[in-house]
Amino acid sequence: MNKEPVCKRSRESCSDCTIQSKLACHFDPVQLLLFYMITLPAFIIGGIALYDYSIASFVLWFVLFGLYFLIIGIRVLCSHCPHYNDSSYFLKCRGNFGVPKLWRYRPGPMNRIEKGIMISGFVVIWGYPIVFIILMGNWIFLVSYLLSVLLFFILLRQFHCKKCINFSCPLNAVDIKIMEEFL
Repeated sequence: MNKEPVCKRSRESCSDCTIQSKLACHFDPVQLLLFYMITLPAFIIGGIALYDYSIASFVLWFVLFGLYFLIIGIRVLCSHCPHYNDSSYFLKCRGNFGVPKLWRYRPGPMNRIEKGIMISGFVVIWGYPIVFIILMGNWIFLVSYLLSVLLFFILLRQFHCKKCINFSCPLNAVDIKIMEEFL
């Protein structure tokens, strides 16, 4: 693993950087908190619905969630990110802070299979509760859940994907000029 940091400059020396407010080059705990704030409503609503349906459905979702976000997603998405290349043994980003780096850093873009796995994982994780909410016939939960998932993706794209330095992610929305300046 290369021990070079994401940005070779310290945060304090970035005052003359023209893109510092446009990209998340350094970890910021406030960004992590904001990420959790937009993520949690969908997971809380989905979790309550699943638990209400059956504890087994909730436990299975929790296991799928852990496998995807702690192992599979780290391999197919995070291992391509410059944040993955710092010297720490734990990821320091605004989406998966504290997750152990189980894979080697893999600079370069994600391939089509990795993108497919990432998108399929999203469909499984966010789609799984929908099946059980429909089986319960709880339309208020269904509408609440769908709105919270939709809001999550809108806010994610607006506030996180537009500043993310993992340019290989299919959700990345950084302006091409800013990306070129960073690179």
